[in-house]
Amino acid sequence: MRKIALIVSVSGLALGLAGCSGSYTAPTPTPTPTPSPAFQEQFGTGFNSAFQASPNATPAAVKPGDVIPVDPAATPQTLPK
Repeated sequence: MRKIALIVSVSGLALGLAGCSGSYTAPTPTPTPTPSPAFQEQFGTGFNSAFQASPNATPAAVKPGDVIPVDPAATPQTLPK
């Protein structure tokens, strides 16, 4: 009985090692996607700087280019959740 168990375990080990050998090609890693810009950066530099300002900072004066003209006929932009 011990001989049969030894033969079965040795043959199982041999089959296991034989299954592991051979040519193995490692999968190519997927490239990292480029991150999209932050939501507030889509509205211009003036908005981004005002968005990141401290709540206790003194208000900045409005400069030309800070306010984008509103088109009432444009489709609304969806906000991220």
